[in-house]
Amino acid sequence: MGLLDNLSDSIRSTTQDLGKKAQNATDMTKLQYDKKVKEGELIKLYEKLGKKYYQEHKDEDSEDIKRITAVTLRIKEISDDIMALKGGVACPKCGALVKNGSMYCSACGEKIEDIFEE
Repeated sequence: MGLLDNLSDSIRSTTQDLGKKAQNATDMTKLQYDKKVKEGELIKLYEKLGKKYYQEHKDEDSEDIKRITAVTLRIKEISDDIMALKGGVACPKCGALVKNGSMYCSACGEKIEDIFEE
């Protein structure tokens, strides 16, 4: 009987060890996921803070401000080029495509006829 008891104890111990390892792996995965979510949240907060800072200081003469302004202007130019290739312009209010000759934005209703007169 001693042999069966030893075998039973060994199986029970191994099963418990495997259960603990599986639980640890599950806990580790959950913690890593939670960490990634919080890091993403932190990045969004930094971005929001940076945008706020830029808006408050965009008239200053710092190199970083100048670079952000230049990149922002270039993005606008590229967006305008894309809209032109699509046969329209971006609505100044919502950014949706407004086809050439339209008087109003179909997405937000903004009157945009002045854009085409320029």
